[in-house]
Amino acid sequence: MNSDLDELKTITLEIVNPERSLIDLIPQATALRDLFERRANFRIDHERSIAAGETRLSSGLAISPTLAAMCLRESFRTLAFIRGLNQAINDAMAMRPGRPVRVLYAGCGPYALLAVPLMTVFPREQLVFTLLEVHPESLDRALTLIDSFGLAHCLDKALCADATRYQIPADSKPDVIVSETMAVCLHNEPQVSIARRLLVQAPDARMVPQSVSVEVCLLNEAREHVFMPADHVGEIPLPERDRIHLGKIFELDAASIRSWENVEGGRLPAGSVKIPSPLESRCQPHLLTRIIVYGKHCLQDYDCSLTAPQRLSGKPTFAGGETLRFHYKLGPHPELAYEATS
Repeated sequence: MNSDLDELKTITLEIVNPERSLIDLIPQATALRDLFERRANFRIDHERSIAAGETRLSSGLAISPTLAAMCLRESFRTLAFIRGLNQAINDAMAMRPGRPVRVLYAGCGPYALLAVPLMTVFPREQLVFTLLEVHPESLDRALTLIDSFGLAHCLDKALCADATRYQIPADSKPDVIVSETMAVCLHNEPQVSIARRLLVQAPDARMVPQSVSVEVCLLNEAREHVFMPADHVGEIPLPERDRIHLGKIFELDAASIRSWENVEGGRLPAGSVKIPSPLESRCQPHLLTRIIVYGKHCLQDYDCSLTAPQRLSGKPTFAGGETLRFHYKLGPHPELAYEATS
């Protein structure tokens, strides 16, 4: 066993230790990033746009191999997804004695970041992965990295394919489906379409992320990063934010996907909220993304780029009293859209 594989296994075991908090694991996330980037010889080509190589699919944007690799640099995001996937695998293992748990990883990127660490702690007899990746360059890099660690035996299949068109073989339904193909507010990337396509074919599979929801709030940007002093030395100060929560408007989870089974056309239903009247000028409507990766593993406000509050598109102004009726627009530029009525 080579020293890098030993290091990767040690890092992974520390990451999945349930007694460790995300904040305590920042050194492990940094070590994982450094190991992967060194092993894959990853360098940003400053002579080339980091978006070079992206593909606009019929269901959204498949980001470039470089941008996909850079996701590893968001520590909390990496940690939460590895921990959540680990828990989903363990839960599936308890229900599937006698054969390996099958994980379908859609959009694996150039590192297969959520698979490779866990390959070091589960033997082939317990866990196998199928990788889907639409970009040949990313898939080739991922397979080279996996092979360099001596972990190719943990793969069932690796396919260059658009996950929104993939047909799961009847004899190898996955026990866990994982896909991290989203931007903040489920905007622009194909997470929704991928989850719909795959979970309908494997309705008993556990889904990672388990839930991605978006809610509307009125938010005072000037107070977002104001913190109350801690009561005791060593305590993390709490934010003293100025928000008025108006309600959840959309959720991507197994129950929602089942409810959309007979929905046709280019949009999915979403909720409505009413802007209070009078509307205080200090607060403007924002969308908040909440991610339950799996079980207790969540990503909260500002944990990563996926959970930063976003102004409504166009930064509209409201007088107060309007109703915002949302829907999720499908297609090559997916997004939450709305109409405002008095």
